[in-house]
Amino acid sequence: MKNTSLIEPPFNYTGSKFKSLYQLIPLFDTTRTRFVDLFSGGGSVWSNVVDLYPAVVANDIIHHLIDVQRKLITDPTATIATTRSLCVAKDDQVGYHKLRDDFNANPTPEKLWALMICCTNNMMRFNRSWGFNQTFGKRTFNDRTLAKATAWASQLQPLLDRIAFKSLDFEKVGVLPTDYLFLDPPYSNTEAGYNAYWRKDDDVRLFNWLCAMHERGVKFMVCGVASHDGERCRLLDLLTAKGFGLHAIEKDYSKVARVKRDKETQEVVILNYTPAFLTPDATAPAINAIPAVAAS
Repeated sequence: MKNTSLIEPPFNYTGSKFKSLYQLIPLFDTTRTRFVDLFSGGGSVWSNVVDLYPAVVANDIIHHLIDVQRKLITDPTATIATTRSLCVAKDDQVGYHKLRDDFNANPTPEKLWALMICCTNNMMRFNRSWGFNQTFGKRTFNDRTLAKATAWASQLQPLLDRIAFKSLDFEKVGVLPTDYLFLDPPYSNTEAGYNAYWRKDDDVRLFNWLCAMHERGVKFMVCGVASHDGERCRLLDLLTAKGFGLHAIEKDYSKVARVKRDKETQEVVILNYTPAFLTPDATAPAINAIPAVAAS
Protein backbone atom coordinates (compact mmCIF):
# COMPACT_ATOMS: atom_id res chain seq x y z
CA MET A 1 0.00 0.00 0.00
CA LYS A 2 1.76 3.15 -1.21
CA ASN A 3 -0.59 5.63 0.41
CA THR A 4 0.59 6.43 3.95
CA SER A 5 -1.68 9.44 4.30
CA LEU A 6 -5.22 9.19 3.01
CA ILE A 7 -6.97 12.26 1.65
CA GLU A 8 -10.62 12.90 2.49
CA PRO A 9 -12.84 14.33 -0.27
CA PRO A 10 -14.84 17.50 0.50
CA PHE A 11 -18.12 15.76 -0.42
CA ASN A 12 -19.94 14.20 2.54
CA TYR A 13 -21.70 11.05 1.39
CA THR A 14 -23.93 8.52 3.13
CA GLY A 15 -22.07 5.23 3.55
CA SER A 16 -18.65 6.69 2.76
CA LYS A 17 -15.87 4.11 3.10
CA PHE A 18 -13.17 6.65 3.95
CA LYS A 19 -12.76 5.48 7.55
CA SER A 20 -12.45 1.84 6.51
CA LEU A 21 -9.90 2.39 3.71
CA TYR A 22 -7.02 1.18 5.89
CA GLN A 23 -8.85 -2.17 6.05
CA LEU A 24 -9.96 -2.27 2.43
CA ILE A 25 -6.91 -1.16 0.46
CA PRO A 26 -4.68 -4.07 1.62
CA LEU A 27 -7.33 -6.44 0.25
CA PHE A 28 -7.29 -4.89 -3.23
CA ASP A 29 -5.56 -6.74 -6.06
CA THR A 30 -3.07 -4.10 -7.19
CA THR A 31 -1.71 -6.33 -9.96
CA ARG A 32 -4.69 -5.41 -12.13
CA THR A 33 -4.30 -2.78 -14.84
CA ARG A 34 -7.31 -0.60 -13.97
CA PHE A 35 -9.35 0.19 -10.84
CA VAL A 36 -13.07 0.72 -11.54
CA ASP A 37 -15.07 2.37 -8.74
CA LEU A 38 -18.48 1.43 -10.07
CA PHE A 39 -20.65 3.36 -7.55
CA SER A 40 -18.12 5.97 -6.55
CA GLY A 41 -20.34 8.39 -4.61
CA GLY A 42 -18.26 11.03 -2.88
CA GLY A 43 -15.01 9.63 -4.27
CA SER A 44 -13.34 8.51 -1.05
CA VAL A 45 -12.19 5.17 -2.51
CA TRP A 46 -11.03 5.88 -6.05
CA SER A 47 -9.27 9.10 -5.08
CA ASN A 48 -7.08 7.20 -2.61
CA VAL A 49 -5.91 4.49 -5.01
CA VAL A 50 -4.95 6.57 -8.06
CA ASP A 51 -1.27 6.02 -7.25
CA LEU A 52 -1.76 2.23 -6.99
CA TYR A 53 -3.10 1.58 -10.51
CA PRO A 54 -2.10 2.69 -14.02
CA ALA A 55 -5.70 3.83 -14.60
CA VAL A 56 -8.80 4.54 -12.52
CA VAL A 57 -12.47 4.89 -13.47
CA ALA A 58 -14.75 6.97 -11.24
CA ASN A 59 -18.35 6.15 -12.14
CA ASP A 60 -21.63 7.16 -10.54
CA ILE A 61 -25.12 7.49 -11.98
CA ILE A 62 -25.49 10.93 -10.31
CA HIS A 63 -23.70 12.80 -13.07
CA HIS A 64 -23.62 16.21 -11.37
CA LEU A 65 -21.68 14.63 -8.50
CA ILE A 66 -19.16 13.18 -10.96
CA ASP A 67 -18.99 16.48 -12.84
CA VAL A 68 -18.18 18.55 -9.78
CA GLN A 69 -15.39 16.15 -8.80
CA ARG A 70 -13.87 16.43 -12.25
CA LYS A 71 -14.25 20.21 -12.30
CA LEU A 72 -12.77 20.62 -8.83
CA ILE A 73 -9.63 18.73 -9.89
CA THR A 74 -9.24 20.43 -13.27
CA ASP A 75 -10.15 23.97 -12.18
CA PRO A 76 -10.25 24.19 -8.38
CA THR A 77 -10.17 27.98 -8.11
CA ALA A 78 -13.22 28.63 -10.28
CA THR A 79 -15.19 25.62 -8.98
CA ILE A 80 -14.63 26.59 -5.34
CA ALA A 81 -15.45 30.25 -6.01
CA THR A 82 -18.70 29.45 -7.83
CA THR A 83 -19.82 26.95 -5.20
CA ARG A 84 -18.95 29.30 -2.35
CA SER A 85 -21.00 32.09 -3.94
CA LEU A 86 -24.03 29.78 -4.13
CA CYS A 87 -23.91 28.69 -0.50
CA VAL A 88 -26.40 30.43 1.77
CA ALA A 89 -25.81 31.74 5.30
CA LYS A 90 -26.33 29.41 8.26
CA ASP A 91 -29.59 31.19 9.15
CA ASP A 92 -30.96 31.59 5.62
CA GLN A 93 -33.53 28.82 5.27
CA VAL A 94 -35.48 30.77 2.65
CA GLY A 95 -32.35 31.14 0.56
CA TYR A 96 -31.64 27.43 0.90
CA HIS A 97 -35.11 26.51 -0.37
CA LYS A 98 -34.62 28.89 -3.30
CA LEU A 99 -31.27 27.26 -4.10
CA ARG A 100 -32.86 23.81 -3.88
CA ASP A 101 -35.70 24.81 -6.20
CA ASP A 102 -33.21 26.40 -8.58
CA PHE A 103 -31.13 23.23 -8.70
CA ASN A 104 -34.15 21.04 -9.36
CA ALA A 105 -35.24 23.33 -12.19
CA ASN A 106 -31.78 24.02 -13.66
CA PRO A 107 -29.19 21.66 -12.12
CA THR A 108 -25.45 22.32 -12.20
CA PRO A 109 -22.58 20.52 -10.44
CA GLU A 110 -21.77 23.58 -8.32
CA LYS A 111 -25.38 23.95 -7.17
CA LEU A 112 -25.40 20.32 -6.04
CA TRP A 113 -22.18 20.78 -4.08
CA ALA A 114 -23.55 23.97 -2.50
CA LEU A 115 -26.69 22.10 -1.44
CA MET A 116 -24.58 19.30 0.04
CA ILE A 117 -22.61 21.87 2.03
CA CYS A 118 -25.71 23.63 3.39
CA CYS A 119 -28.15 20.76 3.93
CA THR A 120 -28.84 18.58 6.98
CA ASN A 121 -25.77 16.51 7.89
CA ASN A 122 -24.25 17.60 4.55
CA MET A 123 -25.90 14.51 3.03
CA MET A 124 -27.78 14.70 -0.26
CA ARG A 125 -31.19 13.11 -0.69
CA PHE A 126 -33.35 12.69 -3.79
CA ASN A 127 -36.99 11.80 -4.30
CA ARG A 128 -38.22 9.24 -6.83
CA SER A 129 -38.36 11.96 -9.49
CA TRP A 130 -34.70 12.81 -8.88
CA GLY A 131 -35.54 16.05 -7.14
CA PHE A 132 -33.12 17.07 -4.39
CA ASN A 133 -35.21 17.07 -1.20
CA GLN A 134 -32.83 17.20 1.76
CA THR A 135 -33.79 19.72 4.46
CA PHE A 136 -31.92 22.87 5.47
CA GLY A 137 -29.03 22.09 7.79
CA LYS A 138 -27.99 25.48 9.15
CA ARG A 139 -24.56 24.94 7.63
CA THR A 140 -22.48 26.82 5.11
CA PHE A 141 -19.13 26.99 3.35
CA ASN A 142 -16.31 27.46 5.86
CA ASP A 143 -12.53 27.36 6.16
CA ARG A 144 -12.53 23.61 6.74
CA THR A 145 -14.47 23.08 3.50
CA LEU A 146 -11.95 25.23 1.67
CA ALA A 147 -8.98 23.37 3.16
CA LYS A 148 -10.39 19.92 2.33
CA ALA A 149 -11.33 20.91 -1.23
CA THR A 150 -7.97 22.54 -1.91
CA ALA A 151 -5.94 19.63 -0.48
CA TRP A 152 -7.99 17.01 -2.34
CA ALA A 153 -7.71 18.79 -5.69
CA SER A 154 -3.98 19.47 -5.22
CA GLN A 155 -3.19 15.81 -4.55
CA LEU A 156 -5.17 14.53 -7.53
CA GLN A 157 -4.38 17.16 -10.15
CA PRO A 158 -0.93 15.71 -11.03
CA LEU A 159 -2.58 12.30 -11.54
CA LEU A 160 -5.47 13.55 -13.67
CA ASP A 161 -4.29 11.69 -16.78
CA ARG A 162 -4.94 8.39 -14.98
CA ILE A 163 -8.57 9.17 -14.13
CA ALA A 164 -11.60 8.60 -16.35
CA PHE A 165 -14.89 10.08 -15.11
CA LYS A 166 -18.11 8.35 -16.12
CA SER A 167 -21.78 8.55 -15.22
CA LEU A 168 -23.33 5.37 -16.54
CA ASP A 169 -25.42 2.41 -15.46
CA PHE A 170 -23.01 -0.26 -14.22
CA GLU A 171 -23.73 -2.55 -17.19
CA LYS A 172 -22.58 0.16 -19.62
CA VAL A 173 -19.26 1.15 -18.06
CA GLY A 174 -17.21 -1.21 -20.26
CA VAL A 175 -15.26 -3.52 -17.97
CA LEU A 176 -12.11 -5.33 -19.14
CA PRO A 177 -10.98 -8.81 -17.98
CA THR A 178 -7.88 -7.26 -16.40
CA ASP A 179 -9.88 -4.72 -14.36
CA TYR A 180 -10.35 -4.63 -10.61
CA LEU A 181 -13.91 -3.70 -9.63
CA PHE A 182 -14.85 -2.00 -6.38
CA LEU A 183 -18.57 -1.90 -5.69
CA ASP A 184 -20.39 -0.12 -2.89
CA PRO A 185 -23.88 -0.05 -4.40
CA PRO A 186 -27.08 1.48 -2.97
CA TYR A 187 -28.54 -1.69 -1.50
CA SER A 188 -32.28 -2.18 -1.50
CA ASN A 189 -32.37 -2.99 2.24
CA THR A 190 -31.26 0.50 3.28
CA GLU A 191 -33.05 3.84 3.05
CA ALA A 192 -30.24 6.17 2.05
CA GLY A 193 -31.26 9.19 0.03
CA TYR A 194 -29.21 8.21 -2.99
CA ASN A 195 -31.30 5.01 -3.35
CA ALA A 196 -33.94 6.81 -5.40
CA TYR A 197 -33.08 4.89 -8.56
CA TRP A 198 -32.35 1.46 -7.00
CA ARG A 199 -34.93 -1.34 -6.84
CA LYS A 200 -34.89 -4.85 -5.41
CA ASP A 201 -34.64 -6.32 -8.89
CA ASP A 202 -31.47 -4.30 -9.41
CA ASP A 203 -29.82 -6.45 -6.72
CA VAL A 204 -30.47 -9.50 -8.91
CA ARG A 205 -29.40 -7.66 -12.06
CA LEU A 206 -26.12 -6.71 -10.41
CA PHE A 207 -25.63 -10.25 -9.10
CA ASN A 208 -26.06 -11.74 -12.58
CA TRP A 209 -23.69 -9.17 -14.02
CA LEU A 210 -21.07 -9.93 -11.36
CA CYS A 211 -21.35 -13.64 -12.16
CA ALA A 212 -20.61 -12.80 -15.79
CA MET A 213 -17.66 -10.63 -14.77
CA HIS A 214 -16.28 -13.47 -12.64
CA GLU A 215 -16.49 -15.83 -15.62
CA ARG A 216 -14.45 -13.31 -17.63
CA GLY A 217 -11.70 -13.26 -15.01
CA VAL A 218 -12.50 -9.85 -13.52
CA LYS A 219 -11.54 -9.50 -9.84
CA PHE A 220 -13.96 -7.64 -7.57
CA MET A 221 -14.82 -6.51 -4.06
CA VAL A 222 -18.42 -5.77 -3.04
CA CYS A 223 -19.09 -3.74 0.12
CA GLY A 224 -22.39 -3.61 1.90
CA VAL A 225 -24.67 -4.11 4.87
CA ALA A 226 -25.78 -7.72 5.27
CA SER A 227 -28.74 -6.84 7.49
CA HIS A 228 -30.43 -3.52 8.18
CA ASP A 229 -33.25 -3.31 10.74
CA GLY A 230 -33.78 -7.03 10.29
CA GLU A 231 -34.00 -6.87 6.49
CA ARG A 232 -31.45 -8.91 4.58
CA CYS A 233 -29.61 -7.62 1.52
CA ARG A 234 -30.56 -9.87 -1.36
CA LEU A 235 -27.42 -9.13 -3.39
CA LEU A 236 -25.07 -10.09 -0.56
CA ASP A 237 -27.07 -13.20 0.27
CA LEU A 238 -26.94 -14.32 -3.36
CA LEU A 239 -23.19 -13.77 -3.55
CA THR A 240 -22.39 -15.60 -0.33
CA ALA A 241 -24.74 -18.47 -1.23
CA LYS A 242 -22.66 -19.01 -4.37
CA GLY A 243 -19.45 -19.35 -2.38
CA PHE A 244 -17.73 -15.99 -2.65
CA GLY A 245 -15.48 -15.11 0.30
CA LEU A 246 -17.21 -13.07 3.00
CA HIS A 247 -15.26 -10.82 5.40
CA ALA A 248 -16.39 -8.50 8.19
CA ILE A 249 -15.38 -4.87 8.46
CA GLU A 250 -14.47 -4.30 12.08
CA LYS A 251 -16.18 -1.37 13.77
CA ASP A 252 -12.87 -0.07 15.09
CA TYR A 253 -11.53 -0.08 11.50
CA SER A 254 -8.42 -1.93 12.62
CA LYS A 255 -8.68 -5.16 10.63
CA VAL A 256 -10.72 -7.36 8.37
CA ALA A 257 -11.76 -10.69 9.87
CA ARG A 258 -13.06 -13.87 8.30
CA VAL A 259 -16.81 -14.35 8.82
CA LYS A 260 -18.26 -17.74 9.66
CA ARG A 261 -20.95 -18.85 7.25
CA ASP A 262 -23.59 -19.06 9.98
CA LYS A 263 -22.83 -15.66 11.46
CA GLU A 264 -24.80 -12.57 10.47
CA THR A 265 -22.76 -9.40 10.34
CA GLN A 266 -23.58 -5.80 9.54
CA GLU A 267 -20.78 -4.27 7.46
CA VAL A 268 -19.11 -6.78 5.15
CA VAL A 269 -17.02 -7.14 2.01
CA ILE A 270 -17.30 -9.98 -0.49
CA LEU A 271 -14.39 -11.03 -2.70
CA ASN A 272 -14.24 -13.36 -5.70
CA TYR A 273 -10.57 -14.11 -5.02
CA THR A 274 -8.33 -14.87 -2.07
CA PRO A 275 -6.07 -12.01 -0.88
CA ALA A 276 -2.44 -13.12 -0.82
CA PHE A 277 -1.91 -12.37 2.87
CA LEU A 278 -4.69 -14.64 4.16
CA THR A 279 -3.49 -17.88 5.73
CA PRO A 280 -4.39 -21.18 4.01
CA ASP A 281 -7.04 -22.06 6.57
CA ALA A 282 -8.77 -18.73 5.99
CA THR A 283 -8.98 -18.88 2.21
CA ALA A 284 -12.26 -18.60 0.37
CA PRO A 285 -13.74 -21.79 -1.08
CA ALA A 286 -13.02 -22.62 -4.70
CA ILE A 287 -15.51 -21.01 -7.05
CA ASN A 288 -16.43 -22.86 -10.20
CA ALA A 289 -19.02 -21.84 -12.76
CA ILE A 290 -21.55 -19.65 -11.00
CA PRO A 291 -25.00 -19.72 -12.60
CA ALA A 292 -27.09 -16.58 -12.76
CA VAL A 293 -30.48 -16.42 -11.07
CA ALA A 294 -33.73 -15.09 -12.42
CA ALA A 295 -35.44 -12.07 -10.91
CA SER A 296 -38.62 -12.94 -9.06
